[in-house]
Amino acid sequence: MLPFCDRTVSVARKDVAPVWSRSFPVSKEPKTIGEHLRKRRFDLGIRQSQAARQLRVSQRTLCLWEKDKVYPTWGFQPRLALYLGCNPFINPALGGPKGNESSRVAILAQTGPLTIGQRIKKRRVEMRKNRNGCAKELRVSVKSLWGWETGRWEPCDAHLKRVIAFLGIDQNQKSPAVNHE
Repeated sequence: MLPFCDRTVSVARKDVAPVWSRSFPVSKEPKTIGEHLRKRRFDLGIRQSQAARQLRVSQRTLCLWEKDKVYPTWGFQPRLALYLGCNPFINPALGGPKGNESSRVAILAQTGPLTIGQRIKKRRVEMRKNRNGCAKELRVSVKSLWGWETGRWEPCDAHLKRVIAFLGIDQNQKSPAVNHE
């Protein structure tokens, strides 16, 4: 019979994932933004709440991003690129900015001439600005910008000069509507 002893030997095992992460599959080659976020979190060995704190978002937001239910909006993309150590947002195969604009952004693919409101919206989306930021830049209210973009009304002469400068339209051009390139 062997004698009992009070000694315990414990060895850290780096090849075994923590208990809380064993049941979740993690892609070795991530194909979506969510898979990139989840892989990075598991590589760091941190929980979702800790990762959310690092990213300065709610745990629910991070959960939706990791499940690819919601695409991170433009404002979060620099922070996420820093967290991931690379910029996955430049890869068009990973999806587009689904969270910022409504489904009616297809207006940008028209083949006919664009109205002044459509041109403002197209320029705003190209600049990756939300309506609030664009309204501040144009020094108008958000409601005015919304009205122009939806075609409910057109900018007055005082605002039209700023809009023309914002769009980069030649001052000698008579009509603000031009053919789509």
